[in-house]
Amino acid sequence: FQFAMALPSEEEIQEVFNLFNPEGSGIKIKEIGTVMRSLGLASTQAQLSEFATEAAQIDDTFVQFSVFISFVKRAQSHEASKSIDFEKEVKGLHEGIKHFCDKLTQKQCRENDSDMVKISDMKHMLSAVGDKMSEEELEEMAREMRTSCRIQDGRVSFEDFVKMLKS
Repeated sequence: FQFAMALPSEEEIQEVFNLFNPEGSGIKIKEIGTVMRSLGLASTQAQLSEFATEAAQIDDTFVQFSVFISFVKRAQSHEASKSIDFEKEVKGLHEGIKHFCDKLTQKQCRENDSDMVKISDMKHMLSAVGDKMSEEELEEMAREMRTSCRIQDGRVSFEDFVKMLKS
């Protein structure tokens, strides 16, 4: 199971491009990154510089849609190559919680196949690691866990938690 954001269609790309192109002369080279972000594409600064250099060889101010769409397709293929293996990442999170929060050794983690993890440990991990969640987001998630996951003694079924995230 690969987890990646849906990429915009050519019609959506054209629509967003037109928002930044009210006069019909193209978008400004300096707006390539802004338009890309508006499409949900997070291009690196190096990639944006490369696009700007290529665009400037054609026109020193504006980028036409035909050129821009080629940049978007390259950025999309770059995005697609970054898609993560959701199952693998989730398994790593589960083992990390058991190892660091329950203070189990790696051997104990492998032997202890308990599906239940402390809700407080989940909240701590999600507020401290990676894309940190705000207190409000954590409380909302905890409420959702309480309604859609098996809970026992302050622990949540990790399997149910993963199902909740996927839905």
